[in-house]
Amino acid sequence: MLLGIILAGGQSRRMGSDKALLPWQGGTLLTHAQQLLIDVGCDHVLVSRNEPDYIEDHFHGQGPLAGIHACLSHTVCDEAIVIPVDMPLLSQACLNTLISQGRLLKNSCHYSDSVMPSYLAHYHDLVAISRHRLEHEQRSITGFMRAMSATIIDPPQHIDKHFFINTNTSEQWAHAQQLKNL
Repeated sequence: MLLGIILAGGQSRRMGSDKALLPWQGGTLLTHAQQLLIDVGCDHVLVSRNEPDYIEDHFHGQGPLAGIHACLSHTVCDEAIVIPVDMPLLSQACLNTLISQGRLLKNSCHYSDSVMPSYLAHYHDLVAISRHRLEHEQRSITGFMRAMSATIIDPPQHIDKHFFINTNTSEQWAHAQQLKNL
């Protein structure tokens, strides 16, 4: 089973409003991310968000790794694809390539340009390593991917670097909206 994980638990302090609820392509960033994961073939999509009806962190205040751990602890899977809610320009092609490479390598992987999105393999190791790192307040996603011996892959030429734009501020959000219209 391919599990889709959306990291939407941030406090959006730099943005000034909840990023997950920002309007995007007729919905919100959250509904856009959910549809994107469905479109790439995820059998199940979980949203890490410390609110009712979502997956809440077991390790509060520990950042995105806590969200990954909570979702992995919630549902057993063969593989997972993790995306942040605030990367609105991610494409289906970008994620399909990442999933294909992960399956081919039989290993966790991410693009050289960004640790997110991430393809995760070896479920039991993922849960154990994320829990261990969080217990020791080692919250870095990059460190987690290193601990998983994730493969770093180069994005194919057809994948635009704009796909990896993260929108944490209103200026970055405005830039992403301009790029969407190109």
